[in-house]
Amino acid sequence: MKRDMKRLYEALLEYPKKGYYPAHMPGHKGNIAEGFLKEALRYDITEIDGFDNLHEAEGIILESEKYAADLYGSSETHFLVGGSTLGVLSAVFGTTKPGDKVIIARNCHRSVYNAVSEGRLVCRYVYSKFLEDVGFPGGISPSDIEEAINRNPDAVVVVITSPTYEGVCSDISKIAEICHRHSKILIVDGAHGAHFGFSNGMPESAVREGADIVIHSVHKTLPSPTQTALIHINGPLVNRENIRNKLRIYQTSSPSYLLMAGIDRCMSLIGDKGKDLFYDFENRIKELDSSFKELKSLRHLSRSLIISEEEIYDHDPGKLIISTMRTGITGRDLYDILRNEYMIQPEMAADTYCLMILTINDTQYGFDRLNNAIKCIDEKIVGEYNKKKENTSQTDNVCRLYTRNAKQIMPAYRVPDFKEQSIDLELAQGLISTDYVSLYPPGIPLLVPGEEISEEHIKGITEAIRGNLKVSGLTKDGRIRILTGAKREK
Repeated sequence: MKRDMKRLYEALLEYPKKGYYPAHMPGHKGNIAEGFLKEALRYDITEIDGFDNLHEAEGIILESEKYAADLYGSSETHFLVGGSTLGVLSAVFGTTKPGDKVIIARNCHRSVYNAVSEGRLVCRYVYSKFLEDVGFPGGISPSDIEEAINRNPDAVVVVITSPTYEGVCSDISKIAEICHRHSKILIVDGAHGAHFGFSNGMPESAVREGADIVIHSVHKTLPSPTQTALIHINGPLVNRENIRNKLRIYQTSSPSYLLMAGIDRCMSLIGDKGKDLFYDFENRIKELDSSFKELKSLRHLSRSLIISEEEIYDHDPGKLIISTMRTGITGRDLYDILRNEYMIQPEMAADTYCLMILTINDTQYGFDRLNNAIKCIDEKIVGEYNKKKENTSQTDNVCRLYTRNAKQIMPAYRVPDFKEQSIDLELAQGLISTDYVSLYPPGIPLLVPGEEISEEHIKGITEAIRGNLKVSGLTKDGRIRILTGAKREK
């Protein structure tokens, strides 16, 4: 898409050449003596003349945001330098007031739960189904959204995550139609879907599928610096000034121009060369898919395989998921083998799979390394690696907990009103959690403050720890924080 307006990235690139002396912040003055920051900080400026103000954009930043909006098909888009978390908080706080009821997908990121708690909202859940064949949860069914709205007609907002960490997409167009028929605002945490909608080989963007607010982490799947994100606003149901106000409150008043220039450069790249970049990217993925069909023990969970699962609307082919279900090793074992023996750093591990993220910036060399490593490991599975884990059991999948009905004893915002203590995990059945307990990544809570700790929770979390998965929310010595001295609320 041709871009006639001036680009923030290019303006920032030219600025040091003009010879202005920085009698203003930041304090480093672009004068770091050595190291990798020396060059970058020459461009690290503040809101000086000609460079606009993110919170009251009317010049070059506004033009950059409008360009991003045009790319995604949004009527209004804002740059975020605090990640998708900032966008989620602003979206939820900007569409609700204390005491409002919201419907959220149980597989939402912790930032959604924080918004619900800090906003003192009443929360009702919808759940995805666990996909036995692939070992992780699916998407959110439109019929479940309809049922949840019918049970909770006073809910004002619906929040779902699409795509999920594993790349599973829900049918946003149908869900949006249901929400709008009932006059409910649909917020989509699309943090992992910033690259959607730019080619026929990728799923469609939630923006074009009718969601009212969509949050994208540009840095997760596009060439942009960590912490950069976008929030898109559409439709007549959202009070846009409320959202803008929340952005002014929660976003720093000193946003990094390096980060904003990173977003701007990324948008220009997609607009100028996106078609060719995605064409090459999709061809590399197809070649990898074809090669992995030869795997004997490991299993590549390809887009076509995942879409064949019940309740799966679409899947992100950029999520490379290798299943260990048919082997004697765990997903964490595969993660460690890739990292320690093949010098490949995966994104995450679960008990039955290892996940890697592929983007348009991956090179053919990178694809070849992944291909060769996975195929070499597959050849060794039956021998060397299988002997190491011959007694491994993968039947108690912790990911199942994301699909189980939570037993909420009290709203999360009430929990700080009471005392807490930490106890051994195995003694916690029937007690009330006071903290979020999550696998990280992806940061989706297995337990939310105010929820009852079940036998399944104890078993699943114990298995995760034993499998060397990263569990956050426990004490350093592995104990769980529980509520004391509180009566159960209905």
